[in-house]
Amino acid sequence: MMKKVIGLIVLFSISPMFLSAQKDSIYTFIPKPTGSYSIGTQKMFLVDSSRHETVSRKVDFREIYVKIWYPVSHQNDRQISKYLNDYPDDVVSDIFSEIGVSHELITQIKQNHTHSFSGSPIILNQNKYPVIIFNPGYYFGMPDFYTSILENLASNGFIVCCVNHPFDQPFVESGNGEGSRLVKKKARLGYLQLFITNSFQFRKLETQEQMEKTTNYYLRRLSRFDKITRRWADDTNFFIDYINKTENSHRENSILSMMDLNNIGTMGHSIGGAVAGQLSITNKSIKAGINIDCFQFGDMIDKPLEIPFMLLQSEYNAKWNLGNTIIFSNSKSDFYKFTLKNATHFAFSDVASYDLEKTKKESMIGKINGPTAIQLVNEYILQFFSHYLLNMDSPLLQTEINNDTINFIKPL
Repeated sequence: MMKKVIGLIVLFSISPMFLSAQKDSIYTFIPKPTGSYSIGTQKMFLVDSSRHETVSRKVDFREIYVKIWYPVSHQNDRQISKYLNDYPDDVVSDIFSEIGVSHELITQIKQNHTHSFSGSPIILNQNKYPVIIFNPGYYFGMPDFYTSILENLASNGFIVCCVNHPFDQPFVESGNGEGSRLVKKKARLGYLQLFITNSFQFRKLETQEQMEKTTNYYLRRLSRFDKITRRWADDTNFFIDYINKTENSHRENSILSMMDLNNIGTMGHSIGGAVAGQLSITNKSIKAGINIDCFQFGDMIDKPLEIPFMLLQSEYNAKWNLGNTIIFSNSKSDFYKFTLKNATHFAFSDVASYDLEKTKKESMIGKINGPTAIQLVNEYILQFFSHYLLNMDSPLLQTEINNDTINFIKPL
């Protein structure tokens, strides 16, 4: 299998001191990362010449764009990166137009800054860091849409590799600088299939047998989402294979030299969460995984989990949550379930911190306190991966909680 790196761009992060010095001219809604490391970012463009592109006829082979957030031991005083700066305004506006967010407000959101900065070479040290493979969502899928989660992990000593999927997400950068757009006709067919299936399934669920039968049927009916899950898993497996098999000579002066490939975890949001589950049962490199708010498509209903896993879910889709109860019931390793009460799907994204009008924000994240929600999500994600990839104590994971905000269930 021939693998080719097409392009490489390097960015970096800033120190709290540098941010403070420029506080009069810089504003960010992204919560400050809790770790001690500064954060660098880097872009990689890979072509899988063993797989033809099937979603679009514009290119021959499947191209994978990976954006990486990673820890560095010290910072460099360079220009601070703006939020969603890699995305054209019309793409971002189109995504949020469905909830009535104006183009002017999108422009204001994009004027915010992250806790990262660009224009500096990679700063290496002697440490190796665990790797988290992250897959964003589908129709709203942008890696920077989860900056608050990804930066927090990197600041605490993880290398987070966000795999993007051309023609399946709103805008995916490419090595030639053009980028790819979502193929909307195919995306809408998937959501039409979801609407029809939801309208006729999950009716008679009085017994365990009925729930299991309905869940299996639901998986078969949502064939488009299941196909996307498997295609994205193939994309991600290609990247994991690349970082595992790249010769040592290619790792010199590279982010790859910092990766602890014996400790790889995976997580994702929406369809990306289902991809994390699929990888957790099919890729032996994965040591722990997190599904963030998605029905678990793929093979897990027939092939139980054998590694530690956590399901983070909102209350926006009770049918998906019920189906997941069946799918994850046969887990053979530690399984955790975290429910964010009164929340909807995008409470697990940066939208939780956006300054939006109340009804618009509630339509995106539910009737919750956004900053509190993203703080809790970050705490549980960090402790889960710290425990299973860094062998650290995890007090949060040892205590079951059921209050007005969350319900957290630990393994028996």
